[in-house]
Amino acid sequence: LIKVLSMVIDFAKVPVLLSYLTSDNYGVYITIASIVYWSHNFDFGLGAGLRFHLTKSISVGDEHYGKRLVSTAYISMLVTLSAFFILALPIIFKLDWNSILNCQTLPSQELVWSIVVVLLLYLMQFVLELLTYVLQADQKVAYSTIFKPIANVLTLLAVLALKLFSYNSLFLACMAMSAPLLIVLLIANIKMYRTDYKRYKPSVADFDKNCLKDIYSLGVKFFIGQFAGLVVFNSSSIIISHFINPTETAIYNSAWTYFGVLVIFNNMLLQPIITAVTDAYVKRELDWIKGAFGKLRLYNVGLTIVSVLMLLVSPFVFKIWLGGKLLIPLSLSIVMSIYFILNIWVSPYWAFLSGVGKLDISLLLALFKIVAFIPAALLMIKKFDTVGMVAAIIIINTLPNFIFGIIQYRK
Repeated sequence: LIKVLSMVIDFAKVPVLLSYLTSDNYGVYITIASIVYWSHNFDFGLGAGLRFHLTKSISVGDEHYGKRLVSTAYISMLVTLSAFFILALPIIFKLDWNSILNCQTLPSQELVWSIVVVLLLYLMQFVLELLTYVLQADQKVAYSTIFKPIANVLTLLAVLALKLFSYNSLFLACMAMSAPLLIVLLIANIKMYRTDYKRYKPSVADFDKNCLKDIYSLGVKFFIGQFAGLVVFNSSSIIISHFINPTETAIYNSAWTYFGVLVIFNNMLLQPIITAVTDAYVKRELDWIKGAFGKLRLYNVGLTIVSVLMLLVSPFVFKIWLGGKLLIPLSLSIVMSIYFILNIWVSPYWAFLSGVGKLDISLLLALFKIVAFIPAALLMIKKFDTVGMVAAIIIINTLPNFIFGIIQYRK
């Protein structure tokens, strides 16, 4: 129910934002968010490493070790991201963002300050989002997903309020899109660590440098996988904006949002399964894991059928949803549909490998993607425009994941 609510609000935000911002400025916002989201990479996989080791400590009932893990994660994340922001600030002010984003309609000062504000708010969110990994480790995934829909409601109200008092301000739109989640996460952290998770409340006294080795030994492998994902997915918007135009970025993102509904429903099962697999693997309950994956395959058959139906009705949905302000080509819809169908079939295998901490092949594939994706994307986008970008993602990212994910799971 939480995921469905989140999906509905995500869809509602697009036409509201398009009615407040021009399609060009909306595309610029998406690109800024993509650039800034690269900063998430600088947790070096800490959140995923925390979830894995905290799940193990909960499974064996070691609360003291769990508290040291949580304290170490929060403090090291805060220090790392603070250092990153200080280093990034002079670089941001020095670069010519109008040229980078291929946008000459915005004053350079507004563009730069929009990037700075979004970066700062995102970095603060990443520290506070560690609470979601604690909840996932305790197999309370539903609670970990409730923060974003609440924030999205506040974002929607904020953008509607902006429509009454201003028009087409990228800076104010960035504030409205970024601040609500930070506020919700801050309140959640204060409440949860005073009540249900008081035993894990972060403190400087419980910082343990030995825990850094535990978290980062696995976390670095997650980190390289995350970095590869950022190279593949977040560079796409930047490349499209630079080599085509910001409006094309908005078209790409809208198609991605529509067909990405499949991933939302897929993650509804996969998020709790990652932690449950860790717990089952520690306890050697392998039959449970095999049974769960048999049911997942049946579920994926249903999602595949839904994807085909979504493709058939997509021209009508886009017309109503986007109000004719953005036109999505059928060729882009087809290739997006193919990507997301492949994605739902491959995701369970990598969820399993993440859950049991077997990431060596993932590490090698990630290195391949980091090196190969941008050259492939540039080649494909010059020949096939935005459709070529999605094709590059399938060839460099999804097909290798599909082949090696199945092999590793069977082993």
